[in-house]
Amino acid sequence: MSRLTTVVIKALTVIAFVLILLVQVFLIPEAAQSSAVMYPVFAYLAVPGIIGCVAVLACVQVVLVCVWRLVDLASAGRIFNGRALVWVDVIIGAIWAAVALVLIGEISLVMIGAAPPFAFWATVIAVVFGAGTALVVGILRALLRQATTLRSELEEVV
Repeated sequence: MSRLTTVVIKALTVIAFVLILLVQVFLIPEAAQSSAVMYPVFAYLAVPGIIGCVAVLACVQVVLVCVWRLVDLASAGRIFNGRALVWVDVIIGAIWAAVALVLIGEISLVMIGAAPPFAFWATVIAVVFGAGTALVVGILRALLRQATTLRSELEEVV
């Protein structure tokens, strides 16, 4: 992996991480407060909503940290080892955790009658996208494991 590619990926990762952090700290609490003012009957959902949204975005941040580590391993030429598989496993776990949090949030809102009309479709899109992403990363993990095995066999031969 070229030095330029590594620097660009890491810069984008840092930018994404900081932007998500700003959303977690400023935008989500403000949106929850505005919603509580507009819909006082659902004001009690502000804190759980903030917690759920911040948790989903924290899952994305975990993925970004793992991507950073994988880029480090790739740039050092050590991507084909067991440590890389652990980082990929964490990515898959974080994606499934985010999917679960979205489903739990939607089910909770439906059960108390607070789900807005578009929430169902937003949840369907999020679950399909999240599950699809987790499955694709799982396939890539299998390919990485196979490449790691082939590389170690090649090193034994040489």
